[in-house]
Amino acid sequence: MAKEKNDNAVDPAEVAARYPVTDADKAKARKWFARAKELADGKNFDYAIQCYVDGLGFWPEAVEEGHQALRLAASERNLRGGKKPGFADTMKRSMTGKDAKKAMLNAEWLLAHEPRNVSYMEGILKNANKLHCEDTLVWISPIYSNGAESEKKLNPKRFALLREISEEAGDRAVIRQEAKLAAEFYECAAAALQMQSQADPKDLSLENELRDLSTKLTILKGKYDSATTFTESMRDADDQKAIYDTDRMIQADDDIRRLLDTAEKDLAENPDNPAKVEKVVELLCRKENKKDENLAIALLVEKYKQYEDYRFKTRAEDIRVKQMKRAYRAAREANDTDEAKKLKIERLTFEIKVLRERVKFYPTDNKIKYDLASRLFEGGKFDDAIPLFQAARADPKVRIKADLYMGRCFYATKFYAQASGTLTQAVGRYEIHDDAIGKELRYWLARSMEAEGRTEEARVAYGELLQFDFNFRDVRDKLQGLTS
Repeated sequence: MAKEKNDNAVDPAEVAARYPVTDADKAKARKWFARAKELADGKNFDYAIQCYVDGLGFWPEAVEEGHQALRLAASERNLRGGKKPGFADTMKRSMTGKDAKKAMLNAEWLLAHEPRNVSYMEGILKNANKLHCEDTLVWISPIYSNGAESEKKLNPKRFALLREISEEAGDRAVIRQEAKLAAEFYECAAAALQMQSQADPKDLSLENELRDLSTKLTILKGKYDSATTFTESMRDADDQKAIYDTDRMIQADDDIRRLLDTAEKDLAENPDNPAKVEKVVELLCRKENKKDENLAIALLVEKYKQYEDYRFKTRAEDIRVKQMKRAYRAAREANDTDEAKKLKIERLTFEIKVLRERVKFYPTDNKIKYDLASRLFEGGKFDDAIPLFQAARADPKVRIKADLYMGRCFYATKFYAQASGTLTQAVGRYEIHDDAIGKELRYWLARSMEAEGRTEEARVAYGELLQFDFNFRDVRDKLQGLTS
């Protein structure tokens, strides 16, 4: 008997679909954003906030033009003493209810009037998840996590929520075949789970949950890098189980030896499979034993010569760098200053040489350019680093750090105006003003303004930083020096 077609069947792709936005909606939103910017530039922050929220009503996923710009205006309003929402405001602007978009916009309005309120951040997080506003989730998640970590007492429920939402968003991305976005969400979920464990150390079940989530992430990342299609990457349950077993952080030598024997046998049977090589290499490096690591390096070099696959060469070089960093740390812990200095120079020289080659091999990979520039900066080669940092800015994931170090390069070479210009723009773009990067941006901006002779502006910048962290670097001395 033929199986009846189920007309009521739900298409998973439809269930996991992103929030839809038309070009017409984006055009309407941009008009509101343009008006909001004009108002914010004129210091009319309250009206600007409302215009940004109205624009987000048409385009809830407008991260750079909407959410980020609004948060920048809100931060400036807050620094100028803007009032927090009153009880009537919170009653009028509910963050719960059936209309998730309205609830999210209400949370956005409230957060704009009190930028450090974690409950308002949570309102955006929950409703963005309901709407499947994935770009908004990518934006708000680190802000929410940072806010939760900054509370006087860590609340495990905050991190449990972030973990749950991030994993849900990752699962949706898997269905949509957005593998890299899925990995990003799973990484966020794993980080949230670690914080939850820190906040609630008595909950021993979290360790197993973290292991399972890490395995899920490992399977995803390990497969989509090498698979021809994403669909192919999610097949083969036996291989996934093997990856699961290998990824477990088993410290017993006997267990690692057993896994290594199995991996080496698999490699002998499948010598052309890069994944089998990586399994052997990972197990050889598990215990950070130099002898085993050298065996891994030798295997990778052999495979590189055999197949001319550049990935084998880079993996071998990365292991060598880890060895050099380990030796440097050991020298420092032994208070052997001369040896530590020598090892640092050797490591920097090696890394710069390796990364210069990688830039040539992967000329469009701006993350590699950033890595090279950061090593040149560490070695004091500021003129060589600047153009690489400028190129690296094209990668959104390293843009802010590239701006920070580029500004420091300009400062070190006494181009103070260029340093302050670069850092001013970076401060305006960066969302989290009181984390490590946010404080470093403001500190070097203040230093650049001071060196440039802009004393009053430097005083204001040092003062803002002092509000975030009273004991940060030498800020108090710097501020007192400018006011004495």
